[in-house]
Amino acid sequence: MIVKLLSRHNASYDSLIGYILKGARAKGKEPQVFTHNLRSEDKKGWVKEYIENEALRQHPRSNQVYLYHEIISFSNKEETGAITKEMLDDIGNQYISLRGKDGVFMGAVHQEKGHTHIHFCTSGVKFRTGMAFRMSRYELQGVKIKLQEYHKQKYPEIKQSFPKHGKGQEYVTDREWQARHKDERAVLKSEISAQVKSCFDVAKSQKEFLELLRDKGLHHYERSGKATGITYEDTKFRFSRMGISNEQFNGLAVDRAEEQKALDEIQAIRDGKEERAMKEKDIDDQDLDMERR
Repeated sequence: MIVKLLSRHNASYDSLIGYILKGARAKGKEPQVFTHNLRSEDKKGWVKEYIENEALRQHPRSNQVYLYHEIISFSNKEETGAITKEMLDDIGNQYISLRGKDGVFMGAVHQEKGHTHIHFCTSGVKFRTGMAFRMSRYELQGVKIKLQEYHKQKYPEIKQSFPKHGKGQEYVTDREWQARHKDERAVLKSEISAQVKSCFDVAKSQKEFLELLRDKGLHHYERSGKATGITYEDTKFRFSRMGISNEQFNGLAVDRAEEQKALDEIQAIRDGKEERAMKEKDIDDQDLDMERR
């Protein structure tokens, strides 16, 4: 399995959860859904709970991560029927346990084009604590290795999806790896570039462009809070190296309606809590004055 964490610096809970559910319902199948630290049973309720949990954040910052799009992917070389619903349930719940039970998760299984994925929308804030739910590269590597070991021990028949995280592998520099896979990467880049450009040509906004890419299984990654390129399997491709310059991307309209709606709701919850706290303080002060008299 390949595990990816894609940070999102905007409050796009609605669109990500919508995407996860849309893919889970493809071909009329009953969606296989995961939730953790969520009480609701539908998209509207889940989005509301993510917003309410974000409103508890103790140290808001301008460049904070509101959520993560996390993906567990299996090889398309696995034999038909080898990956079962029960196995996916187990792997999904094991991942949540390793990632952190104090997180907020909504996820679902996608099965398209011969690939099986589990997609998660993960809150950037721990459940009801207000503390950031971040993960360092070192910690992420630990989660990947532990999930790999669990996978190998319990599901050895799913052998095409065993990841390679460096254990027992010959060490090669990034330059050596690029040289060995130059031709393979060039073909992949050409195929992906064509898909990226086709999405860009019809998109009327940055949001629509990224959503069109996502519908093709091409998920963007960010640097300094800005969409920079797409990640496919274990490889990243910059937009600028696929014929789309920063100027062209920035030239697309910026649609922040969804994000602003979520931010307004977050602020309204915070304002309500502050107002209630002030009223409670006034009542306590009045009671103290009465006692002194």
